[in-house]
Amino acid sequence: MKKNNNRNYFVVIDQSAEMWTAVKFAIRRAKITKSNITTVSFIQSAGEGMMLTSGAEKILDTNQITTEKLKHKEVHKYISDKSKIKPKSEIFKFNEIDEFISFLNKYSSNSTIVLATSKDIGKPGPLIDKLIYEKSNSLHCPLVIINGNLEDKEIEKII
Repeated sequence: MKKNNNRNYFVVIDQSAEMWTAVKFAIRRAKITKSNITTVSFIQSAGEGMMLTSGAEKILDTNQITTEKLKHKEVHKYISDKSKIKPKSEIFKFNEIDEFISFLNKYSSNSTIVLATSKDIGKPGPLIDKLIYEKSNSLHCPLVIINGNLEDKEIEKII
């Protein structure tokens, strides 16, 4: 597997308020270390648990991807405005988590994935669970889990 030597912060984006905490942390770290940022999101496979033709599944997946691209665009504008960093984006299917891990491992220890904990629930979200408890042995890049309740001034202090 060919390694990528560029330092990169991968930020998983969704519709949560906590996501912005992770984005702000990644921006701060990327500015300090002169790194890149890649936003990452996941879609549920449209055909999972449903009996769809491949054409119907492709249309549903395409619609989800279009929605995800709009989320990425909003976050990219924020990142660019705050840091002048031009982020990249990647979209994966949630049920294909091994592809996501393979993608991350191309960067290995040269990069970091940043996730934020939920403010509302007492346990990590499904992606954090999967990466820590099910896939930790196959993940080769560092995983930073930020408290989703951190204020901007607190993020500045941990850097």
